[in-house]
Amino acid sequence: MQRDFQKTGIPHLQDGEHIIIQGQGAYKDSLRSGWKIAGLYLTNQRLMICQGRTIRFKILVNDIKALKVEKLHYVLRRKQAVCLFYKAGKASGDSRIWFVVNDCETWQKRIIMQASLLKIDLETIEKISARLDPDGQDILWYLRDNRHARIDQLAKLIDAPNHMHVLLNIKETINPIAEKVVGCPILSFERARTDHETGEKVLFSWWLMGEQEKWRKETKDRLLDIFDEGSHIRVIMEAKRVAASDLKLEIHGDELVVKSEKTGSPWAEIIQLPCEANFDSQQVHLRNNLLEIRLSKVQ
Repeated sequence: MQRDFQKTGIPHLQDGEHIIIQGQGAYKDSLRSGWKIAGLYLTNQRLMICQGRTIRFKILVNDIKALKVEKLHYVLRRKQAVCLFYKAGKASGDSRIWFVVNDCETWQKRIIMQASLLKIDLETIEKISARLDPDGQDILWYLRDNRHARIDQLAKLIDAPNHMHVLLNIKETINPIAEKVVGCPILSFERARTDHETGEKVLFSWWLMGEQEKWRKETKDRLLDIFDEGSHIRVIMEAKRVAASDLKLEIHGDELVVKSEKTGSPWAEIIQLPCEANFDSQQVHLRNNLLEIRLSKVQ
């Protein structure tokens, strides 16, 4: 391992690890200590701080707990420095380290993305989606639901003429808009990464970055009202981000099944009716995210 470092000048990388960004700068692990010249390497797994051919610090990106940018005295002037809070071994509390490097803003964004310091909730996804074209929306919502996808899956999803169409949408539309909304890109290509929910090692795929909220099932907390209108039953329910053509209804006795078959955002809900309904006599209207279903009762 050390011999590789001596020959290439790049720290030894583990299986599936690749360098995201690297640069020259300086670091210190105490506000009272002086700055030490160092080479910095951020990979998809670690932040490494090196002096000469010696690795002084190796911090797993999963151990980075917080980040802030401060102005500290560096040489003869004040300069922006990145302060990282991270978990060091079994020590209680967080340790800190500071470093200065050219293009501090880019380093800040990349660390935020790799260390999942970015918080992604449903409101954030909706804000970004509202500024995208239909292809961009489908890509974003698919990754929101599935966390990662290969480029051929995304091309098939939006019926793209080629892979370049997908890449341009991500790099020139989705990520630039995400930078305006949350301050950094939201989609990242990873050559190898483990899906922590399944334990699967995923190769050469696009990922939705950031720490995502535990998505609520679409069936929870959905607006739902059922009205008994004599010979008919009227069901009114919330149905966001779907068109009428995406919806499919099934009736099994006194159960109504409503399904969305929208690519990238499927869901299904079973609704208990007050009595059996007739599948052959139904009226369906969708307007302003409200779905109205009128069914005849079985006599």
